[in-house]
Order: sequence, then structure tokens, then C-alpha cells
Amino acid sequence: MVSVELQDYLQHHFVLKNESLHVSDGSEQNGIIHISVIKRTVRTRRIVARLMVGSTTDLQGIDKIPTKLTNSFKSPNTKKQVDLSEETYEWIRFGWVIREIRLEKDERTVKTERYRMGFVLYQLSLKVQAEAEEESRNWLLDWNKQWEVARSSDVPGFEQDQRADVVALLASQLDEFTSETDSVLAGETKLIERMHPSWRLKKQVLYLHFLIALYKLACTEKHFDWKQIGASYYRKIGGSKKFDAYKKEFIEETENLLHRPIQLLGLASMGTITPLFFTGPMQGNYVDYGYGTVHATTDLAVFSETFKTTADVLWLVENRGVLTRMAYEEEFLRDTKSFVLGVDGQVRSAHRQLISQLVACVSQVIIWTDVDEAGHLIAEQLYKLTEDENVLTKWIVPPLTVETEWGTFASKYQQSIQMSKEEQEQEIGGVELWKKWINH
Repeated sequence: MVSVELQDYLQHHFVLKNESLHVSDGSEQNGIIHISVIKRTVRTRRIVARLMVGSTTDLQGIDKIPTKLTNSFKSPNTKKQVDLSEETYEWIRFGWVIREIRLEKDERTVKTERYRMGFVLYQLSLKVQAEAEEESRNWLLDWNKQWEVARSSDVPGFEQDQRADVVALLASQLDEFTSETDSVLAGETKLIERMHPSWRLKKQVLYLHFLIALYKLACTEKHFDWKQIGASYYRKIGGSKKFDAYKKEFIEETENLLHRPIQLLGLASMGTITPLFFTGPMQGNYVDYGYGTVHATTDLAVFSETFKTTADVLWLVENRGVLTRMAYEEEFLRDTKSFVLGVDGQVRSAHRQLISQLVACVSQVIIWTDVDEAGHLIAEQLYKLTEDENVLTKWIVPPLTVETEWGTFASKYQQSIQMSKEEQEQEIGGVELWKKWINH
């Protein structure tokens, strides 16, 4: 009446410690089997639960299981309250759900009544899981094959310039992803851990294909546009749109991976050149900026040139409003030999690159951000760019005071956030206060 497989399922997922199924006393009525769960001690034996289980135990030949059941019962441990009806009895009969009634010590009074995943639904979940794992395995194997072909293909050589360096860096990263996909295939991890933590594996693999497509174009085309990436890789109708849904995310992930703007690989028509705003003296290979106004350069310039400054104090501020306010004080900037860089609310790869070049030229860095969670994160990111340099780093905390130790700053900042969040522009101070911070 009750198969060994069904008994094993019930024993493993429904029966608690010191309990056992009493299958021999089970009874069947209209395709539903009633089974008692017995708890035994040295002196007692009592019925602690009753199960209503479907006699159907085979996936073959059953009608499609309602979506609301597959969505509601994700595992055998899921417990739901369901109104008892003719439909519910059908669910039990087909093995889609199991009715579990837990009893009080008198063996009659109902303590709880819950519905849980039936054996047929459980088998279906295992089948779906196995198919998903096989599909994921095929995705990864296909990607490994595609990268192996792309890596071994003969491609036109580059002169030893920055473009070649970025292409080589991308190839190196793809090689590292190969070992990470091997870990997923071996069952050591579920996801590629070095990638964005919120991405599912399917999206991660699509991103890996995007990187191969980008690599192949960077090796063969001097310039290309966004649509060429998918079109040249998939070579079928709709291929040009394959990566469109994740355009912004994929570009950001790639720039974080390479610490370079994606345009350096040859991507021309993106319209996403990132400006960097600053005030103060800065010299590059082809430009020379002085005091007197707010200047702007681009991410492409930052990665194409080497910049330096004659300034002694590097101000890293979160908001453009603070930058423009300080730029008006030309005499202050000259007297204190200050250079002010605005990060516009987000530390991008270009900001990191420029800061790494300029920090070697100055004796102190002053970090000034909004008093909120994002401001704290930006302050920490900027600190990590300067902590290994031989430079004095300072932070501004409310009420417009300066700290020189990260731990003290972080503690005071968190206290300020709890009390009142505010933007930099609310309290900017002025020249005399700024000089005090420098001389602190």
C-alpha cells in the first residue's frame, strides 16, 4: 500500500526524533492513505500525528501540477494552511500535497494542521532541479569551449601600447574566470563568487559571453559600437540586442574588473564619456591646468595620460557644489597649494586612477563627504586609495571638525548619521575654517 520510497520520504521529512510511521495500521479510502505517526518511550506509546497521503507516487501519467502549488511548496519543510475542499482532496490524492495533523497528548485534539509538499511534487522538484543543474553545466561547458576557441585563435597583433595592455588584462581575467567556472562545475560553489553577488548563474554566464565578445572585437577592430558586440558574437537575428537588457550593469562590472574605461578596448559609440571636475594645478602630457576656475578632464584622458600636480593638499569632496564653492576662493587655493577633486557621488575607476597619480605628489589628503550611509562608503573607498601612501589623511565630520584616525572618524560619522543626515552643502564653512583643517 505504501511504497518503500514514499516511506523513506515521510520518515526523513515528516517524522521527528523518537517517532516512527505506523504503516501496518494505515488505511486507504478514495485514493488517500491515512497513516499514523507513533512516539515511543520506555513506558508509553502514543499517536502524535496523522498523515493523509496520496496513493499516487509516480510522475508518469499525471496531469500538470498547478503552478500555485509549485510556487508555494518550495521544499518538504514548507508548511502552509489551506482550506479543506474537494480540490484539496484532489491535491492529496495525486500526491501533490500531504495533510499533516499534529495531535495533543490525548491523541484526539488537533494541535496543528498544515499542508506540506507531497511525494509526487517532491519528485518533480528533484527532476526540475536536476534539469536546471544540467542546463547550468551545459552553459558553463559551452562558455569554456567558446573561450578556448577565442583564446587560441590567431588575431592581429598590437603595438605595445595601452590598448594592447588592456586587451592582455582582459584575457588574463577571462583565464581566471575559467578556473572559477571549473569550481562551479565541480560543485564546490553555486555561483561565480568574484562576480556581482546578486546575479543568478544564467546572468553571470551571459556576462562571461559578453567578455569574450568584447575581447574578440578588441583584438580585431580598431573601433566598434555597442551593437557590434552581440551581433558579431552570436551572428543571428537578434544577436545585436543580446546584451542590451544589462548594458549599464555589464559596462560597470567590466570597468570595475579592469579598472579601466571600456572605451580603451575600442568601444567608440557609447556616448558615456565620464567627466571629472576639479580645481587647482594639474599637468599632463598634453595639458596644463592652473588656478582660477573649475576644470574638467575625462576618463579617457586619465587612462591615456599621466597627470601630476604641484599642489600640496589634495581635497577629495563628494559633491560638485562644494567643489565650485571652493573654486571661488582662488587666493585660498594658491596660498595653501590646494587641489580639489569632486567625485560626484560615486567613486569611479577614472577617479581611482587620477587619485592614485596625484596622491604621490601631495603631503596630505582631506576627505569630505555627505553625512549618510553613501557618504560613509565613499569616504572608506577614498581612504583605501590613500592608506598605503606616505601621506597624511584627514576626514571632516560634523560639526565641521577634522579627524586624522579612520577608526575615530568612522565612529563619529556613524553617530552623526544616527542623529541627522545632511549634505555637504548644508555646512560648508569658509576659508578660515578650511585653513584650520589643513593646519590641524
